[in-house]
Amino acid sequence: MGNMDIQQVDALRPHDGEPEEILSPGKLMWVRFRRNPSGILGLAITVALLFIAIFAPWLTSFDPLKNDLASSLMGPSLTHPLGTDQLGRDVLTRVLWGSRISLSVGLVVQGVALTMGTSFGLMAGYLGRRVDGVIMSITNAMLAFPYLLFAIAIMSVLGPGLYNVFLALGILAWPRVCRLVRGEVLSLKEREYVEAGRAAGAGPVRIMLRHLLPNCLDPLIVYG
Repeated sequence: MGNMDIQQVDALRPHDGEPEEILSPGKLMWVRFRRNPSGILGLAITVALLFIAIFAPWLTSFDPLKNDLASSLMGPSLTHPLGTDQLGRDVLTRVLWGSRISLSVGLVVQGVALTMGTSFGLMAGYLGRRVDGVIMSITNAMLAFPYLLFAIAIMSVLGPGLYNVFLALGILAWPRVCRLVRGEVLSLKEREYVEAGRAAGAGPVRIMLRHLLPNCLDPLIVYG
């Protein structure tokens, strides 16, 4: 190795007295995320939708539910940028307020599905045997049952209501998450760090939450 090569290698090493910066997992994820233009664009769109949903009452002066038959089916104008519907309600106002329901569907349904599916998937993949057999039997039965009929049956138990619909959809969605997490856990539970956790005396709950769950987050985030 020539003198130039040695100098280049030394320049990459931290000098005496200078602490070497070690990126935390969160900071490392943010550094990688900033290099992804499509990810930045998606984050900007998501933040814009959240802003619209939160501040919808202050972004428009119209009532989304108030009828005005004298102004029905008006075309776009300065007063009504998107026109009005057959009952005279401002379409832009209803779109802004409707973003709250749209985001609620995604958050509540995916929250229920991810919580239930992740919990059952971790138990089925790690505990195995009878637990795995029972959970996967329930999962396969739910996936084989007609989706619409199952939703109607759940709604008949929960009763009418918008958030009961969200909850029913979340209950119907968790089996797919369960199968996804179970497959990841089956491939991870024989890794060295899991064996090290067992050797250190960690119980099943600690191993599932501390060692297995963090390594299942990537496919869960993509699914969500």
